[in-house]
Amino acid sequence: MNQPVLSSAAPAGEAKKAHVIVLGNEKGGSGKTTTCMHIIVSLMRLGFSVGSIDIDSRQRSLSRYLENRRQTMLKEGVSLPQPQHMVIQKSPFNIVQEAEEDERERFTKALARAAAANDFVVIDSPGSDTFLSRVAHQHADMVITPINDSFVDLDVLATVDGQTMKIIKPSIYSEMVWEQKLQRAKRDGGSIEWIVMRNRLSNIDAKNKRFMTQATSDLSRRIGFRIAPGFSERVIFREMFLQGLTVLDIMEGGNAVTLSLSHIAARQEVRDLLRTLKIPALDERIAKTRTDAEKEQAKASEEKVTELPVAAAVAVPEKPVVELEKPAVEKLVELAS
Repeated sequence: MNQPVLSSAAPAGEAKKAHVIVLGNEKGGSGKTTTCMHIIVSLMRLGFSVGSIDIDSRQRSLSRYLENRRQTMLKEGVSLPQPQHMVIQKSPFNIVQEAEEDERERFTKALARAAAANDFVVIDSPGSDTFLSRVAHQHADMVITPINDSFVDLDVLATVDGQTMKIIKPSIYSEMVWEQKLQRAKRDGGSIEWIVMRNRLSNIDAKNKRFMTQATSDLSRRIGFRIAPGFSERVIFREMFLQGLTVLDIMEGGNAVTLSLSHIAARQEVRDLLRTLKIPALDERIAKTRTDAEKEQAKASEEKVTELPVAAAVAVPEKPVVELEKPAVEKLVELAS
């Protein structure tokens, strides 16, 4: 797959500081790529420039999603926003130290090019522990960890007592995130915002859902992450992969598609996630977009209200005067008196 090459030249003046978002979870099937793609498209549709990096060179889920998107553009003749995309290959070296140095160098160079050319860089990581994944976490401004709403996925974050539902200890992944936070602070004094989003939420108030709510809430205070609303179990999220589309492309692209309540609810879930991220530049753009939309709606309403034409005067025929004969008049007088 041919990937576009980003220019290594930095813009004139002060170097551009892109906001780096890493989608990370060492367990597969949690919705990382779906979440990643919806964040990328959301940012682009808000007017931001976005670079995307796929560090899962084996599975390449994000890369295949974007390739499907390009094929849809060619076959359907439609224009869709595309990020500047790169794939970081696994090092060919067999010696661990050489391989890690090679992967670190290639990642940092790719990230520097993407950050110099874009407002945001979104990175999709593999569902396993790799050196590239650890390096990516270390360079993140924000780590988003999608988990399915089950205790099987909660085990990625912590070990939970099956009897008391109490947190016993953080998981290996949680410890890895904390380690990368420390490494980031030592390297450049920066910090990493960690967000856990609960995907495939059920609309039923089940016992498992209440336990998950309590467990993630307790864990967030202990480990130090924020909880974000995730995506429900909707068929449309899975169906759109083959076309490389997101719910925003369908809702806002002006396509002749029959929309359902599921589409509307899914778009709202994406919007809720963006607001939960609490990125200042993003919040400002969302507020501006909402204000502009309200102005456009008000303007459209004003244009529809036109002055009604003055009704033409209608000649009302005079009521004919009936002259009564004299005896009839006298009779009416007698009755009135």
